[in-house]
Amino acid sequence: MQITNILQLYYTIVTMFVEFPRVKVKTIAERLGYVGRGKSPSTVTRHIQNMYTKKISREPRLTLKTFENWQNTAYFCKKRDGKGLYSTFLDLYHDEKITYVLLLSGRDFFVTSREKELDLERYGLDVQEKSILYTPVYTMPEKWNMQMDEGLNAFLHSDFEKGLVSREIRKKLGWSDVDWRIYDAMRGNVRTELTVVARETQVYSNTVKKHFYEKVLPCCVIVNYFFPKGYDFYGQAFLRVHTEYEESIVNALRKLPCTSYVFPFENELALGLFHEGVEDILLVIEKMEETGIIDDYLLYTPIAYAI
Repeated sequence: MQITNILQLYYTIVTMFVEFPRVKVKTIAERLGYVGRGKSPSTVTRHIQNMYTKKISREPRLTLKTFENWQNTAYFCKKRDGKGLYSTFLDLYHDEKITYVLLLSGRDFFVTSREKELDLERYGLDVQEKSILYTPVYTMPEKWNMQMDEGLNAFLHSDFEKGLVSREIRKKLGWSDVDWRIYDAMRGNVRTELTVVARETQVYSNTVKKHFYEKVLPCCVIVNYFFPKGYDFYGQAFLRVHTEYEESIVNALRKLPCTSYVFPFENELALGLFHEGVEDILLVIEKMEETGIIDDYLLYTPIAYAI
């Protein structure tokens, strides 16, 4: 495979991670042609690190699917006063019980947690709404060289059919203590060396490998990211939508140039969209509302968030 464009190279590497998250650098090098005289697989390692440094992607991570005895709860909250909004965001971000947080427009926060009854009053937050957060979806763009306006146009003119995304709640998650330790050691980076995980969990490498592939991985979604101009380049919109076309909308998000986040709630979807101008998002959403694809929506412009 001969690749001359560095962005295409990054995209190809990420798609290999999607295909096989723990693909070896040597295998990537062979497929990309970085083998033979004067070539070294270490070049691939350098490209991967540069890709992460530029925030075009990041290490693939794990997130658990939804189970009867393990599920995330989503909270929409409002701070009682307008003081210390960013400090509150940072406090929430560093709270080990919280898995994701956004500081939305005004004094609104979006928080997810494993706790069904999370104490948010100590942060000065009043819970306005809460819902089960079903297994999230993280889209991978179909192309590496799609421009934003081109992608939004392709998204808008997709073939939409009625159908809801899955809200399956799986049977009881029966993990052992070893399974949880392996998950905690690898959830931030699926590609962590098994020997490193073995040292951290005090479990033999062969045991780590067996439990990871047989117990942990089947219960998880692997999250891959692609932001062609770098994560920090884009603005972010948080869109809550009611629609009968959920599944088609999620599939159409792959036509956008960036990864999108999809959070299924009990009665609606929330979409984390990356953009180059929020007016473009509004224009597309209103056209979808006019054609009946979307019944109604709420659009927030997050003030503070993390990848």
